[in-house]
Amino acid sequence: MGGVLKAVYIENEGYIRVMGYKNGFFQLEVKDGRTYIKLFPPRNGGTPINIKELAGYLESENIFDFDINKLNQAIEGLNEDVVLVPVAQNEILPTDEKMMFQVSEDRLRVVARFYPASKGGSLLDTASIIRLLKQRQIISGIDENTIRSFLHKRQYCKSYQIAKGTPCRHGEDAWIEYHFDVERKAKPALLEDGSVDFHQLDAINHVSKDDLLATLHLEDAGDSGEDVYGSSLAPRKVKKETLKYGKNIRESEDRTQIFSEIDGHVRLEGDKIFVSDTFEVLGDVDSSTGDIEYEGNVDVKGNVRTGFTIRATGDVNVKGVVEGASIYAGGKVVIQRGIQGMSKGYVECEDNLCAKFIENSVVKTKGSIITEAIMHSEAFAQGDVMVSGKKGLVTGGRVCSRSMIDLKTGGSDMGTVTKLEVGADPETVEKCHMLAKRLPELQRDIDTNQKVVDMYSKRLANGDKLKPEKLQNLKQAQIAVTEATNEFKESQEELEVLQEQISANSNGLIRVQSVLYPGVEVIIADVQYHVRTSTKYCRLVRDGADIRVQAY
Repeated sequence: MGGVLKAVYIENEGYIRVMGYKNGFFQLEVKDGRTYIKLFPPRNGGTPINIKELAGYLESENIFDFDINKLNQAIEGLNEDVVLVPVAQNEILPTDEKMMFQVSEDRLRVVARFYPASKGGSLLDTASIIRLLKQRQIISGIDENTIRSFLHKRQYCKSYQIAKGTPCRHGEDAWIEYHFDVERKAKPALLEDGSVDFHQLDAINHVSKDDLLATLHLEDAGDSGEDVYGSSLAPRKVKKETLKYGKNIRESEDRTQIFSEIDGHVRLEGDKIFVSDTFEVLGDVDSSTGDIEYEGNVDVKGNVRTGFTIRATGDVNVKGVVEGASIYAGGKVVIQRGIQGMSKGYVECEDNLCAKFIENSVVKTKGSIITEAIMHSEAFAQGDVMVSGKKGLVTGGRVCSRSMIDLKTGGSDMGTVTKLEVGADPETVEKCHMLAKRLPELQRDIDTNQKVVDMYSKRLANGDKLKPEKLQNLKQAQIAVTEATNEFKESQEELEVLQEQISANSNGLIRVQSVLYPGVEVIIADVQYHVRTSTKYCRLVRDGADIRVQAY
């Protein structure tokens, strides 16, 4: 090799110790017409000579007639002395210092091991080592510092990583972080007594305007690498994602976040996000859905079963029947197949109420009521009550409107008691009824507790000493009399004011397209009129302190 240094022949064990070697190693030596391998034992916990490595080295020097068993025995028998073992019957030419290396499977590391020259052989230097690597197309990541470290203090039969490629940095797939429960399912709550509450299923993902719905974490493509042969190493392909969404959603400028534009609810269908202010129940409102409480509209494709409740700030639309259930709406209520309340049905809304029929229920609205029949129910409307269609029937119960009741038939030929009230605010009328009912109750409380006060006061006046519990009873009765008296006075005054408001209102109209049967009671403001005989095709209006029946 051009430019290499002459080897320093390792003459004896003493010189080896000066070298400060650690791992066991070997060296070819020629003398007396034969070729030997000199075996150096490991020092200071170094690694013993590996027989396979030794055999591979000899074969690389074209020495094949050695006795591997003798070599193995010699290696196993090494202690502190250097041992010579014959490996060829003839003399060979001087061997140079040798480097043997392996490239890792991923082509990112080159590990070299070095073997000493024999007497007269040449030493490696940095240039010769690099040249040997390049002859094998290893051109990238060569570690000259490690090479120099070996040349500065040669350690044989020791692994040196003399080249290192640059591994590629694998990136990450894009992914979407959802800020709502994408797996939310109706789940009944377990109560303390061990029973299950099928009403509060908490199955709706409510959202408010400007709520963050999802964040797109963009893909990281990673970085390319380079192996020791100088070839580029590509990172694995990464998956891209995009935010998919429907109406009522806005996207951030960088298209990595989406927000709700309305109050409503959010759902994930496949990989697409939807926000709506209408909550759809595809079947019935029952134990599978629980009660519905929603900021927006509710659309029920089936029925609302007995015992369940819908509360919505918007409209409620029911395609089926409302049974003995409750509905509260901030908008209008439409019940396409009617209310079969079973004396439990209750509907309250801020806008119009439309139903096929209303039976055995209580309904209240600040708008109008439009229906084909009201049967044995209590119906209160700030607007008109329009009972039309084929039947146009109001029978049994009580119907109140601030402005007008328009119907075909009132009562029945069986004399069913039916009240029709117009000309006053139904809430005011209802308040009057409550106060009128409350006043006798308060008077009874006053009378009952006053008897207790009078009894104990009389005993005290006679000089009797009352036990502590009796004195406590007296004190409680006195407080009850005072509180009930104050409430009675306030309620009586409020009732008088409300009655004056009702009396002052002469507006209101009842229009009958067919017949009013006996048993119907008509109230316009505070004037009452009892239908004694069947009355057909008429209008009923207030005229002073009377109600006049006019032609339709």
